[in-house]
Amino acid sequence: MREILQSLNLHDLSVLSALLQESSVTKAAERMGQSQPALSRTLKRLREVLDDPLFVRNGRRLAPTERAAALRAPLREILAQVARIDASTAFDPARDERTFTIACADCLPPVFLPMLIERLAAAGARIRVRLRHIDPAYDVGQALEEGGLDLVVNNSPRPREDLRIGALYTDEVVCLMRATHPLACEKRITLGRYLQARHLAPQPSSMSELGPVDGELARAGYRRQIVATVPEFNQVPYVLARTDLLFTTGRRFAEHCASLMPLVLLPAPPEFPAMRFYQLWHERDHTSAANRWLRRQVLEVSQAM
Repeated sequence: MREILQSLNLHDLSVLSALLQESSVTKAAERMGQSQPALSRTLKRLREVLDDPLFVRNGRRLAPTERAAALRAPLREILAQVARIDASTAFDPARDERTFTIACADCLPPVFLPMLIERLAAAGARIRVRLRHIDPAYDVGQALEEGGLDLVVNNSPRPREDLRIGALYTDEVVCLMRATHPLACEKRITLGRYLQARHLAPQPSSMSELGPVDGELARAGYRRQIVATVPEFNQVPYVLARTDLLFTTGRRFAEHCASLMPLVLLPAPPEFPAMRFYQLWHERDHTSAANRWLRRQVLEVSQAM
Protein backbone atom coordinates (compact mmCIF):
# COMPACT_ATOMS: atom_id res chain seq x y z
CA MET A 1 0.00 0.00 0.00
CA ARG A 2 2.89 2.38 0.78
CA GLU A 3 4.31 1.85 -2.72
CA ILE A 4 0.91 2.64 -4.24
CA LEU A 5 0.52 5.85 -2.25
CA GLN A 6 4.01 6.94 -3.24
CA SER A 7 2.98 6.72 -6.91
CA LEU A 8 0.05 9.11 -6.30
CA ASN A 9 0.37 12.85 -5.81
CA LEU A 10 -1.74 15.26 -3.78
CA HIS A 11 -3.81 16.17 -6.82
CA ASP A 12 -4.70 12.51 -7.42
CA LEU A 13 -5.84 12.14 -3.82
CA SER A 14 -7.86 15.36 -4.00
CA VAL A 15 -9.63 14.14 -7.15
CA LEU A 16 -10.48 10.82 -5.51
CA SER A 17 -11.83 12.64 -2.46
CA ALA A 18 -13.94 14.96 -4.66
CA LEU A 19 -15.38 11.98 -6.54
CA LEU A 20 -16.27 10.27 -3.27
CA GLN A 21 -18.04 13.41 -2.10
CA GLU A 22 -19.82 14.33 -5.35
CA SER A 23 -20.53 10.90 -6.93
CA SER A 24 -20.23 12.65 -10.30
CA VAL A 25 -17.31 13.39 -12.64
CA THR A 26 -18.95 16.64 -13.75
CA LYS A 27 -19.55 17.93 -10.22
CA ALA A 28 -16.12 16.79 -9.05
CA ALA A 29 -14.53 18.66 -11.98
CA GLU A 30 -16.42 21.83 -11.02
CA ARG A 31 -15.33 21.41 -7.42
CA MET A 32 -11.69 20.99 -8.48
CA GLY A 33 -11.78 23.81 -11.04
CA GLN A 34 -10.83 21.43 -13.85
CA SER A 35 -12.27 20.36 -17.17
CA GLN A 36 -14.26 17.14 -17.19
CA PRO A 37 -11.87 15.37 -19.64
CA ALA A 38 -8.86 16.23 -17.46
CA LEU A 39 -10.54 14.82 -14.36
CA SER A 40 -11.61 11.71 -16.28
CA ARG A 41 -7.98 11.11 -17.20
CA THR A 42 -6.98 11.36 -13.55
CA LEU A 43 -9.71 8.84 -12.65
CA LYS A 44 -8.34 6.48 -15.31
CA ARG A 45 -4.87 6.80 -13.78
CA LEU A 46 -6.25 6.14 -10.29
CA ARG A 47 -7.99 3.01 -11.53
CA GLU A 48 -4.76 1.75 -13.09
CA VAL A 49 -2.61 2.48 -10.04
CA LEU A 50 -5.09 1.07 -7.52
CA ASP A 51 -6.08 -1.80 -9.82
CA ASP A 52 -9.77 -1.25 -9.08
CA PRO A 53 -12.66 0.41 -11.00
CA LEU A 54 -13.25 2.60 -7.89
CA PHE A 55 -16.66 3.79 -9.17
CA VAL A 56 -19.47 2.11 -11.09
CA ARG A 57 -22.48 3.70 -12.74
CA ASN A 58 -25.66 3.67 -10.66
CA GLY A 59 -28.28 5.60 -12.60
CA ARG A 60 -26.97 9.15 -12.98
CA ARG A 61 -24.56 8.81 -10.09
CA LEU A 62 -21.29 7.02 -9.49
CA ALA A 63 -21.29 4.47 -6.70
CA PRO A 64 -17.93 3.74 -5.01
CA THR A 65 -16.61 0.22 -4.99
CA GLU A 66 -15.66 -1.41 -1.69
CA ARG A 67 -12.03 -0.39 -2.28
CA ALA A 68 -12.94 3.25 -2.91
CA ALA A 69 -15.29 3.42 0.07
CA ALA A 70 -12.53 2.06 2.32
CA LEU A 71 -10.27 4.92 1.24
CA ARG A 72 -12.75 7.61 2.33
CA ALA A 73 -11.54 7.92 5.94
CA PRO A 74 -7.79 7.71 5.18
CA LEU A 75 -8.19 10.34 2.45
CA ARG A 76 -10.03 12.65 4.84
CA GLU A 77 -7.18 12.31 7.36
CA ILE A 78 -4.43 12.88 4.77
CA LEU A 79 -6.08 15.97 3.29
CA ALA A 80 -6.76 17.37 6.76
CA GLN A 81 -3.06 17.03 7.56
CA VAL A 82 -2.20 18.84 4.32
CA ALA A 83 -4.66 21.60 5.22
CA ARG A 84 -2.95 22.05 8.57
CA ILE A 85 0.44 22.31 6.88
CA ASP A 86 -0.98 24.78 4.38
CA ALA A 87 -2.47 26.89 7.19
CA SER A 88 1.01 27.38 8.62
CA THR A 89 1.98 29.22 5.42
CA ALA A 90 -1.19 31.31 5.19
CA PHE A 91 -1.21 34.60 3.33
CA ASP A 92 -1.98 37.72 5.36
CA PRO A 93 -2.71 40.71 3.08
CA ALA A 94 -2.50 43.13 6.03
CA ARG A 95 1.08 42.05 6.73
CA ASP A 96 2.60 40.44 3.63
CA GLU A 97 4.05 42.24 0.62
CA ARG A 98 2.83 41.00 -2.75
CA THR A 99 2.32 42.28 -6.30
CA PHE A 100 -0.46 40.53 -8.20
CA THR A 101 -0.46 40.60 -12.01
CA ILE A 102 -3.80 39.98 -13.71
CA ALA A 103 -4.65 39.87 -17.41
CA CYS A 104 -8.23 40.91 -18.17
CA ALA A 105 -10.58 40.78 -21.11
CA ASP A 106 -11.56 44.22 -22.41
CA CYS A 107 -15.26 43.31 -22.35
CA LEU A 108 -15.63 43.22 -18.56
CA PRO A 109 -18.35 45.41 -17.03
CA PRO A 110 -16.88 48.91 -16.41
CA VAL A 111 -17.41 48.61 -12.65
CA PHE A 112 -15.50 45.34 -12.28
CA LEU A 113 -11.89 46.54 -12.31
CA PRO A 114 -12.47 49.66 -10.18
CA MET A 115 -14.20 47.50 -7.57
CA LEU A 116 -11.40 44.93 -7.69
CA ILE A 117 -8.64 47.53 -7.36
CA GLU A 118 -10.49 49.21 -4.50
CA ARG A 119 -10.79 45.88 -2.70
CA LEU A 120 -7.17 44.85 -3.19
CA ALA A 121 -5.78 48.29 -2.29
CA ALA A 122 -7.81 48.33 0.92
CA ALA A 123 -6.64 44.86 1.94
CA GLY A 124 -3.10 45.91 2.86
CA ALA A 125 -0.64 48.76 2.47
CA ARG A 126 1.92 46.45 0.84
CA ILE A 127 -0.42 44.91 -1.75
CA ARG A 128 0.13 45.99 -5.36
CA VAL A 129 -1.88 45.06 -8.45
CA ARG A 130 -0.86 45.29 -12.09
CA LEU A 131 -3.48 44.84 -14.79
CA ARG A 132 -2.76 44.16 -18.41
CA HIS A 133 -4.83 43.75 -21.56
CA ILE A 134 -5.16 40.42 -23.38
CA ASP A 135 -4.01 40.79 -26.98
CA PRO A 136 -3.23 38.34 -29.82
CA ALA A 137 0.53 38.59 -29.31
CA TYR A 138 0.32 37.69 -25.61
CA ASP A 139 0.16 34.01 -24.69
CA VAL A 140 -1.64 34.07 -21.35
CA GLY A 141 -1.21 30.32 -20.85
CA GLN A 142 2.54 30.61 -21.15
CA ALA A 143 2.59 33.69 -18.91
CA LEU A 144 0.67 31.79 -16.23
CA GLU A 145 3.02 28.84 -16.57
CA GLU A 146 6.15 30.98 -16.31
CA GLY A 147 4.88 33.09 -13.41
CA GLY A 148 4.45 36.32 -15.35
CA LEU A 149 0.75 36.26 -14.50
CA ASP A 150 -1.10 35.27 -11.35
CA LEU A 151 -4.57 35.20 -12.87
CA VAL A 152 -6.55 35.70 -16.08
CA VAL A 153 -10.13 37.00 -16.14
CA ASN A 154 -11.77 36.31 -19.49
CA ASN A 155 -14.89 35.08 -21.27
CA SER A 156 -13.00 32.63 -23.48
CA PRO A 157 -11.49 29.79 -21.44
CA ARG A 158 -8.41 28.14 -22.93
CA PRO A 159 -8.58 24.38 -22.29
CA ARG A 160 -5.02 23.52 -21.27
CA GLU A 161 -4.60 20.67 -18.84
CA ASP A 162 -2.20 22.66 -16.66
CA LEU A 163 -4.69 25.53 -16.20
CA ARG A 164 -7.44 25.60 -13.60
CA ILE A 165 -10.74 27.34 -14.30
CA GLY A 166 -13.29 28.93 -11.97
CA ALA A 167 -16.67 30.27 -13.09
CA LEU A 168 -17.40 33.91 -12.15
CA TYR A 169 -20.69 35.04 -13.69
CA THR A 170 -22.84 34.93 -16.83
CA ASP A 171 -24.13 37.83 -18.90
CA GLU A 172 -26.92 38.03 -21.47
CA VAL A 173 -25.76 38.69 -25.04
CA VAL A 174 -27.25 41.86 -26.56
CA CYS A 175 -26.81 44.03 -29.65
CA LEU A 176 -25.86 47.67 -29.10
CA MET A 177 -26.62 50.34 -31.74
CA ARG A 178 -27.42 54.02 -32.10
CA ALA A 179 -30.99 55.12 -31.42
CA THR A 180 -31.64 55.90 -35.11
CA HIS A 181 -30.48 52.49 -36.34
CA PRO A 182 -33.06 50.78 -38.63
CA LEU A 183 -33.27 47.85 -36.20
CA ALA A 184 -33.65 50.00 -33.07
CA CYS A 185 -37.44 49.70 -33.12
CA GLU A 186 -37.39 45.89 -33.11
CA LYS A 187 -38.19 43.92 -29.95
CA ARG A 188 -35.55 41.34 -30.75
CA ILE A 189 -33.24 40.73 -33.67
CA THR A 190 -33.70 37.47 -35.55
CA LEU A 191 -30.67 35.52 -36.68
CA GLY A 192 -31.50 36.29 -40.29
CA ARG A 193 -31.59 40.05 -39.70
CA TYR A 194 -28.47 39.78 -37.58
CA LEU A 195 -26.50 38.10 -40.37
CA GLN A 196 -27.69 40.70 -42.90
CA ALA A 197 -26.54 43.59 -40.69
CA ARG A 198 -23.12 45.26 -40.74
CA HIS A 199 -21.10 44.80 -37.56
CA LEU A 200 -18.49 46.44 -35.39
CA ALA A 201 -16.29 43.96 -33.51
CA PRO A 202 -13.43 44.05 -31.00
CA GLN A 203 -9.92 43.18 -32.04
CA PRO A 204 -9.46 39.42 -31.46
CA SER A 205 -7.68 38.55 -28.22
CA SER A 206 -6.15 35.42 -29.74
CA MET A 207 -4.51 34.67 -33.08
CA SER A 208 -5.60 31.02 -32.95
CA GLU A 209 -9.13 31.19 -31.52
CA LEU A 210 -12.34 32.94 -32.49
CA GLY A 211 -14.04 35.05 -29.85
CA PRO A 212 -17.24 33.86 -28.15
CA VAL A 213 -19.55 35.59 -30.68
CA ASP A 214 -17.84 34.53 -33.91
CA GLY A 215 -16.98 31.15 -32.43
CA GLU A 216 -20.67 30.49 -31.71
CA LEU A 217 -21.62 31.54 -35.24
CA ALA A 218 -18.88 29.38 -36.78
CA ARG A 219 -20.07 26.31 -34.85
CA ALA A 220 -23.51 26.80 -36.43
CA GLY A 221 -22.01 27.35 -39.89
CA TYR A 222 -22.57 31.12 -40.05
CA ARG A 223 -20.38 34.17 -40.46
CA ARG A 224 -21.30 37.82 -39.87
CA GLN A 225 -20.23 40.84 -41.91
CA ILE A 226 -17.65 42.71 -39.83
CA VAL A 227 -17.08 46.17 -41.29
CA ALA A 228 -14.69 47.51 -38.65
CA THR A 229 -12.81 46.45 -35.53
CA VAL A 230 -11.68 48.52 -32.56
CA PRO A 231 -8.68 47.82 -30.30
CA GLU A 232 -10.48 48.88 -27.10
CA PHE A 233 -14.06 48.59 -25.90
CA ASN A 234 -14.12 52.19 -24.70
CA GLN A 235 -14.13 53.30 -28.38
CA VAL A 236 -17.28 51.32 -29.15
CA PRO A 237 -19.98 53.86 -28.16
CA TYR A 238 -18.29 56.64 -30.14
CA VAL A 239 -18.15 54.53 -33.30
CA LEU A 240 -21.76 53.35 -32.91
CA ALA A 241 -23.00 56.91 -32.42
CA ARG A 242 -21.71 57.80 -35.91
CA THR A 243 -22.55 54.63 -37.87
CA ASP A 244 -25.28 52.08 -38.48
CA LEU A 245 -23.17 49.23 -37.19
CA LEU A 246 -24.16 46.64 -34.58
CA PHE A 247 -21.95 45.69 -31.66
CA THR A 248 -22.57 42.36 -29.92
CA THR A 249 -21.60 42.25 -26.26
CA GLY A 250 -22.77 41.48 -22.73
CA ARG A 251 -25.73 43.37 -21.29
CA ARG A 252 -23.74 44.97 -18.45
CA PHE A 253 -21.27 46.67 -20.78
CA ALA A 254 -24.05 47.68 -23.20
CA GLU A 255 -26.18 49.25 -20.45
CA HIS A 256 -23.22 51.32 -19.31
CA CYS A 257 -22.68 52.63 -22.86
CA ALA A 258 -26.39 53.36 -23.33
CA SER A 259 -26.38 55.41 -20.12
CA LEU A 260 -23.70 57.71 -21.56
CA MET A 261 -24.75 58.17 -25.20
CA PRO A 262 -27.88 57.94 -27.42
CA LEU A 263 -27.57 54.21 -27.88
CA VAL A 264 -30.08 51.38 -27.47
CA LEU A 265 -29.69 47.68 -26.89
CA LEU A 266 -31.78 44.72 -27.98
CA PRO A 267 -31.57 41.05 -27.04
CA ALA A 268 -29.34 39.17 -29.45
CA PRO A 269 -30.80 36.31 -31.51
CA PRO A 270 -31.88 33.47 -29.21
CA GLU A 271 -29.28 31.20 -30.82
CA PHE A 272 -26.60 32.97 -28.76
CA PRO A 273 -26.09 31.44 -25.31
CA ALA A 274 -25.19 33.65 -22.37
CA MET A 275 -21.58 34.82 -22.13
CA ARG A 276 -19.70 33.04 -19.37
CA PHE A 277 -16.82 34.72 -17.59
CA TYR A 278 -14.05 32.80 -15.85
CA GLN A 279 -10.84 33.17 -13.94
CA LEU A 280 -7.89 31.00 -14.95
CA TRP A 281 -4.76 30.11 -13.00
CA HIS A 282 -1.90 27.66 -13.35
CA GLU A 283 -1.86 24.29 -11.63
CA ARG A 284 1.30 25.21 -9.70
CA ASP A 285 -0.56 28.13 -8.05
CA HIS A 286 -3.64 26.12 -7.15
CA THR A 287 -2.62 25.57 -3.53
CA SER A 288 -0.81 28.90 -3.11
CA ALA A 289 -2.34 30.76 -0.16
CA ALA A 290 -1.79 34.12 -1.87
CA ASN A 291 -3.33 32.98 -5.15
CA ARG A 292 -6.30 31.42 -3.36
CA TRP A 293 -6.85 34.72 -1.56
CA LEU A 294 -6.68 36.61 -4.86
CA ARG A 295 -9.15 34.25 -6.54
CA ARG A 296 -11.57 34.70 -3.65
CA GLN A 297 -11.40 38.50 -4.02
CA VAL A 298 -12.11 38.27 -7.76
CA LEU A 299 -15.04 35.90 -7.19
CA GLU A 300 -16.57 38.08 -4.48
CA VAL A 301 -16.26 41.22 -6.64
CA SER A 302 -17.94 39.42 -9.55
CA GLN A 303 -20.81 38.41 -7.25
CA ALA A 304 -21.18 41.96 -5.87
CA MET A 305 -21.57 43.70 -9.24
